[in-house]
Amino acid sequence: MNILFIACYSPFINNSASIRTLYYLNNLVDIEGNSVTLLTVDFPKDSVYFDEYILSMLDKRVKVHSISGGKLFNKVMPRKVQGVVEKINGNKIQNSNREKIKRIIKSMKNTLVSPDMYYSWSKRASEYMVKLMAKENFQVIFSMHEPPSSHLCALRIKKCFKDIPWVQYYSDPWVRDPNRSSMPNLRKLREEKMEKEVVSMGDKFVFVSEGNRDEFIKLYNIPKENTYLVQRGFDINKYEEILKDNPPEGVKKNCINMVHTGEIFTKLRDVRPFIMALKELQKKNISLYNKLNIMFYGNIDDESIKSQLESVDKITVKKRVPYKEALAYMIHSEVLILLGNKNSNQIPGKIYDYYGTRNNIFVILGDEKDPVKSVTQGVEKCTVVNNNSEDILRGLNQVIKKVQDNRDSEPIMEYEWKNVTYKLNGILQEAARCM
Repeated sequence: MNILFIACYSPFINNSASIRTLYYLNNLVDIEGNSVTLLTVDFPKDSVYFDEYILSMLDKRVKVHSISGGKLFNKVMPRKVQGVVEKINGNKIQNSNREKIKRIIKSMKNTLVSPDMYYSWSKRASEYMVKLMAKENFQVIFSMHEPPSSHLCALRIKKCFKDIPWVQYYSDPWVRDPNRSSMPNLRKLREEKMEKEVVSMGDKFVFVSEGNRDEFIKLYNIPKENTYLVQRGFDINKYEEILKDNPPEGVKKNCINMVHTGEIFTKLRDVRPFIMALKELQKKNISLYNKLNIMFYGNIDDESIKSQLESVDKITVKKRVPYKEALAYMIHSEVLILLGNKNSNQIPGKIYDYYGTRNNIFVILGDEKDPVKSVTQGVEKCTVVNNNSEDILRGLNQVIKKVQDNRDSEPIMEYEWKNVTYKLNGILQEAARCM
């Protein structure tokens, strides 16, 4: 099967979606008879998002076409250049434009750029690929959201080659994503029109959560038999390899190490009840509190929330770390913290990374309707609580007792990447047979 795989977020960068793309690509190309071509964004190597380690993991059999995001994209892309350090009155002052650039990018993304920073790329990449389509003889097109521009690129190609089946993948909602709730009305109307056109041209639809699938079926009258659920996974061989290494520097001996790896978007995740629960634990059981070493690795979009976390003496907050280092913190910590999403159909992909470890998972639901409940409740390695300080305090005591009793559990192999990708491959094959 000859597959055209379209994804803005690819192994060039370090985020949750790019890891998912990496393993889908590697496992699809490893299946006998498959040929895989990736159409993606060319991220500058000095971008803060570029991750050479992840790129080195990409199977060399995958044919890669990386297309520039354009002049504006390259201009506003945050770089790995350090700011100038000056001394004034004997004090060091960090003179960097990084925070200013981040604010500009965020403002542009939220108001001016629709649907995302890759819209210009989607036009350029589709024009490039249309010229190659005749000689490549693809049997199926597969495009991955997030972000939406992956689908917009595929849409332009599909319009030129209507006989090639198109399988659309939705890791998150699009227009109804809570992170887009504050978009201006005109932009929302425009994106609703885009989404409707994209869905109308699709042949098969893959979702990560049942809630998101049901919403798309209801909105666009998609036949349920054309929709599928496929989750993320983990690489058991990579985990076993990292387990043999020494723990990373932040993991402390004779402590109960708890770690959260990944972004915290405050529209989706509220950590304040967690902070309150820790303060209660400090009052009620200081000896247990003093055993904790809690680490947050990843960007936080609200400085005041970040400061509140940092004010707790048992919490360390650091920015995004390279993928391999994040895995090391997960694998060598005793407890993995998962923050669910409120007012959302999204299931955090991090849960499937966590399922590859032998460690306990502390799940704090975003709200009572949080879909992550469906894949964590009743699972032995998960302690699941509601997001209020009383429940969290009770859950902390439970999960700490599990650690003290050495109650670890085996990886959940249902979510190993090879098993997950075989399911996706079957969906692509079914679509390709309809040519």
